[in-house]
Amino acid sequence: MGLFVVCLVVALFHHSHGVETQPSLYGSRRVRENVLNPSDCVSRVKPPQLLNSQNFTVDLRMPGILPTQSDTYLCMAFPVPTTRDSYIVDFLPHASMDTVHHMLLFGCQTPVSTSSYWDCGSVQGTCEDEASIMYAWARNAPPTRLPKDVGFKVGRNSGMSYFVMQIHYGDISAFSDHHRDCSGLTLRMTLKPQPFIAGIYLLMSVDTVILPGKKVTNADVACEYDSYPIYPFAFRTHTHRLGKVVSGYRIRHGKWSLIGRQSPQLPQAFYPANKEVTVRYGDTVAARCVFTGEGRTSKTYIGGTSNDEMCNFYMMYYMDSKHAVPFMSCMDPGSKDLFQYIPAEANVPIAVSPDHMHPMMPMGITKDDKQLLNTNKAEPVLDQEFHLEQVSTWPQSSLQLGQVSGLALNADSNLVIFHRGDHHWGADSFNSQARYQQRFLGPIQHSTILVVDPANGRILRASGRNMFYLPHGITTDKDNNYWVTDVALHQVLKVSGDGRDRTLLVLGEAFTPGSDTDHFCQPTDVAVDPETGNIFVSDGYCNARILKFAADGTYLSQWGAGSSDRRRRTPFRIPHSLVFLPDRKEVCVADRENGRIQCFIAETGEFVKEIKNEEFGGEVFAITYSPAEDGLIFAVNGDSPYYSAPLRGFVLDYSTKQIRDSFSPTQKEFKMPHDIVVTKDGSVFVGDAGSKSVFKFSAEKLHRSVKKAGIEVQELEEVEAFVQAKLKPHPNISKTEAIKEKQIVAEKTQPVVEVEPRKSTPKANKEETVIPAVIVSLLLILLLVIVFLGVFMCWRRNKRNEMKMEPRSVGGVLGRIRGKAVGTLNLGKFFASHKGYSRQGFDQLSTEGSDQERNVEDSSDSDTEEYSAPPPPRPPPPQTSS
Repeated sequence: MGLFVVCLVVALFHHSHGVETQPSLYGSRRVRENVLNPSDCVSRVKPPQLLNSQNFTVDLRMPGILPTQSDTYLCMAFPVPTTRDSYIVDFLPHASMDTVHHMLLFGCQTPVSTSSYWDCGSVQGTCEDEASIMYAWARNAPPTRLPKDVGFKVGRNSGMSYFVMQIHYGDISAFSDHHRDCSGLTLRMTLKPQPFIAGIYLLMSVDTVILPGKKVTNADVACEYDSYPIYPFAFRTHTHRLGKVVSGYRIRHGKWSLIGRQSPQLPQAFYPANKEVTVRYGDTVAARCVFTGEGRTSKTYIGGTSNDEMCNFYMMYYMDSKHAVPFMSCMDPGSKDLFQYIPAEANVPIAVSPDHMHPMMPMGITKDDKQLLNTNKAEPVLDQEFHLEQVSTWPQSSLQLGQVSGLALNADSNLVIFHRGDHHWGADSFNSQARYQQRFLGPIQHSTILVVDPANGRILRASGRNMFYLPHGITTDKDNNYWVTDVALHQVLKVSGDGRDRTLLVLGEAFTPGSDTDHFCQPTDVAVDPETGNIFVSDGYCNARILKFAADGTYLSQWGAGSSDRRRRTPFRIPHSLVFLPDRKEVCVADRENGRIQCFIAETGEFVKEIKNEEFGGEVFAITYSPAEDGLIFAVNGDSPYYSAPLRGFVLDYSTKQIRDSFSPTQKEFKMPHDIVVTKDGSVFVGDAGSKSVFKFSAEKLHRSVKKAGIEVQELEEVEAFVQAKLKPHPNISKTEAIKEKQIVAEKTQPVVEVEPRKSTPKANKEETVIPAVIVSLLLILLLVIVFLGVFMCWRRNKRNEMKMEPRSVGGVLGRIRGKAVGTLNLGKFFASHKGYSRQGFDQLSTEGSDQERNVEDSSDSDTEEYSAPPPPRPPPPQTSS
């Protein structure tokens, strides 16, 4: 009852001043955007104006706002006025700096409210899901002009069905005359598909520590660009109070070209970028933020509160609509060797007069961000995250394996192990023409294919005797048949999975290497499309291609390595492992000696993306995939003669390409991890050719810090809103969503807008004032009694329910593989769960490694190490014309 009364009072209060409208009329002077009566705002609202069959305008206006305190942040949502794909081609602001400090426009699928405006500077934020910033205005800044044939895509297929307009009302004295504000935007839109789509690239530092009293601290960020060309046309900088200047650059062939440079203390709108700079595959994008610690008495870290700092450089770009990516990010700190050549201008602060500086207030944090951001300092959330740990008791008894070359899961979710028995791949196994030299040994007499219980390691079935010479890759199809490769035979075979060793199909000629469509040269792996039955073969150690066949073995097509810039295409150097992504209809390959993962559209072979990371150490031996959390790639690396990196496994976010987790055995080290699979419950198995064993890992609760990366972030402004990585709303971690997470950083007072107070006239008669006061007091006492009774009853009911509740299991990054997939990660969750995070700063995050070629694995005479031809001298990095 008490709760009902409270809700009723709040609802009546809210209704008394919440006018739901949509605005109109262009004008830049304050008198044209402000009115004395809220209904006047309503009269200015225009419905979408159809200019012709394809072009129209949309007015977004505040419905007569009267804020009651300074630094108020109010948001209002507006539906995209069409269910078709549409494009914003221009923004016309209707605001004055006399009233509005700044104005931002976001796009999202699910705003916090669709009924009226709300306080989005406190706990509610802007959107329930991912919020993508599209426009920023401040201090009478001119409109952001999009180039011709460029638009922000919204509507049906964009993931943005609502606009959310946020306005920061700075100084309350601007409303001393009690006028109502109707500020907003007019969007010029079109249904005509635009040749180029606009997007945002964010460079952000996450591990900078600013020492107290230190005059200059630099925060550097740099990443190699590995997608289709982008054309920057605007930029925006962001820090908090300690930032002096932020600069962004493109680096090509060692030359630094300025994209944009600005003081973050000036209005944080988008400013025109250097139009002569384009960014293409192989370039490096870099940014530097210059901070000062003067005036501080303690260390300052990167974080979400007003006492923390941020280093963000936003680049607004456009790219061809066929390859459009609406958001990209970079968080790699870059190397000192790189930044020693940064132009001197990046180190020169830009002087700003005090009256141009803006206050640093929180804003725009998504609802899920808030909880975790507030818990950073105590780090209580780490206990709820999961990390892959070795299951030391698996298998319960020895499996007596040879070199383990392949792993798979059959239709019954049992583990399938492919091993070489008493055969070994050594320096004498092949001649210079890749012909097998040990046929005299005959085929392997042991059972080379073992079906194993993934729970305890018990062997359920054994087959594959007297069939193979040097097994390599294995996968299964929906009928539980095995598709295997044998590098000695140079063949791909389809074998029955019933244990009777029936050969159902053979591709290639036995012991005969070749490069045409009827021959292979040491093929490495097979992937199967479960719907069409098409198979994909990675070929191999002496060829550099992927071949596609129909289910009956009919040749269909083939392709080589991909690149967004054909002039810089680096061929495969041992395509070693394949995986089919059923939810994306893609095929990904572990390009072993190039230390990268490349993905292609399965139907056409068209290149989709490349994943490369310095932590791979130059080599990627095997990959597998899970559709959980909008796509996770599991990989293992290998020894490289040119790079030093520990052997371990990685969990990669498909969408952001960031490392979410890494893992390695605790009992004994990897020697040559050769293949990897992941089960539906999130358990991971790694086959090691060097130690002749299989390791099992499962998601365990963290009792120590675990480094996590791979989030997609977006700042919404001062206390930036960190969005889910369109990883999708689960999507992405969105496809997106984005990756969804948690709790506000800087708290603001909650009530922001109130009904305009009436001026009361002082009463001369003392008796007239006493009687109403007594009545009001009695009513308040009655209301308090009702509320107390309601709260007490709820407490009693909850107390009883607590005795019946069972504990809920908690899932983390990998724990959730067992159940629901999540949306995209945002910075809120990242701050709270980042492995190794403490108030002493973040661990270094690495993103993608260099694009230079990585060479062949270090060979040795050990009979436990898979042999390939001696490594050639390391080639120089590929050159391209500017």
